[in-house]
Amino acid sequence: MIKLLKIIFTVLITSFFFFPVKFVFLPTNTKNLMAALGLVFVIIEMIRKRDFSAPKQFIILMMISGMVSIMSLISITYNQTPDTTYVTYIRSAVIWLSGAFAACYIIRGVHGRIDVPLVVHYLIGVCLFQCVSTMLIEFIPAFQDFVDRYVQQAQDFLKDVHRLYGIGASLDVAGSRFAAVLVAIAFLVTSSPKRVSTGMTVFYVFSFVVITIIGNMIARTTIVGTFIGIAWMAFGPFILPNNRQRESSTGKGIAIIGTLAVLIGASVVVYNAFQEVQDLFRFGFEGFFSWVETGKWETDSTSRLESMVVWPEELRTWIIGDGYFENSRNDPNYLGDSTNRGFYMGTDIGYLRFIFYFGILGLVWIMAVMIYSAFVCADQFKPYTWLFMMALAVCLVVWAKVSTDIFLFFCLFLCAAVLQETPEETEPAAETSPLP
Repeated sequence: MIKLLKIIFTVLITSFFFFPVKFVFLPTNTKNLMAALGLVFVIIEMIRKRDFSAPKQFIILMMISGMVSIMSLISITYNQTPDTTYVTYIRSAVIWLSGAFAACYIIRGVHGRIDVPLVVHYLIGVCLFQCVSTMLIEFIPAFQDFVDRYVQQAQDFLKDVHRLYGIGASLDVAGSRFAAVLVAIAFLVTSSPKRVSTGMTVFYVFSFVVITIIGNMIARTTIVGTFIGIAWMAFGPFILPNNRQRESSTGKGIAIIGTLAVLIGASVVVYNAFQEVQDLFRFGFEGFFSWVETGKWETDSTSRLESMVVWPEELRTWIIGDGYFENSRNDPNYLGDSTNRGFYMGTDIGYLRFIFYFGILGLVWIMAVMIYSAFVCADQFKPYTWLFMMALAVCLVVWAKVSTDIFLFFCLFLCAAVLQETPEETEPAAETSPLP
């Protein structure tokens, strides 16, 4: 019982990192609090190991992050704009790394070890917690009032635009993080170097479907992880030699098909029984409904994105940008077009927003942060290389829609590698429990 309570507490702690919130009774958000706690744990770990040097990978990552800040500073200085959105990027990177260290340190403290599956299990728990919280907030007014009373997360705006939200999880930021966890689940269920039991297979498939359904109701960006994850489950196992999961392919296939059948059947029943749920399904999977009913894949988001393709007209903008990332109307000295739908140049497309802010030079460096993080994780946990490559693909695809990134996802595994006492075992035991 005590171990279970510790696990639940650690899921909440991890959620405060992965989906930060601002409680009304705290001076700052949980991301900053986790970062402060992480700094304490870093000092403790250094004293314990009697090693006060920083890992080389972290130093290089900070240098790359620093280049993002430098390119931002160059752009806003040259263009004389007040938009400092990414000038403090290196500080944000340090905060995310420190917060991730706190989460991983607590995970290791509860279990006496830390590895990739264990971290993924906690991320699954966090995402399921957010999915359940979202449904409770949507359908139980008393619960919504309780959350809104103590959590500040722009809920008035979210209600105005009729969007679901959890406890810190909303819009495309939540969607991209759900997507990263979905590809991690897809890898573990079909390609984990550890033997996966039938019970764990059912848990993984259940989690994948639930996060896909409710995640898309919260933010349709989640579908990126769904598509990549399904593609990997269909073709990925054939890429990897000596895949352990082929040893019990028949049993796993039955477990996967059976779980999918039950969940799809339950979804159909709920869809037909409740009009409110039907509306949520139609929003979350608007593209599928459009395809079935009209023969054309179309959503409100894709239609708006098509109208947001705006290319820079000056070479200077291509190189170092215009120095605007946030709404340029916030600048009292801005003399340009103010009818820009809340975005500079009227575009919310991630790649274009980066280019308009600090040009291709800045875009290259912020891409380098994600690419370097993914490759370091892959190098530290070689059996899970494709998991991190898929997560990187999620980030790069999501940028075609919005500018949010999943750096914090990689931070967890970067810190897990530092805290891992021993390397991955050559003959790991089977995963037998859905609990971390």
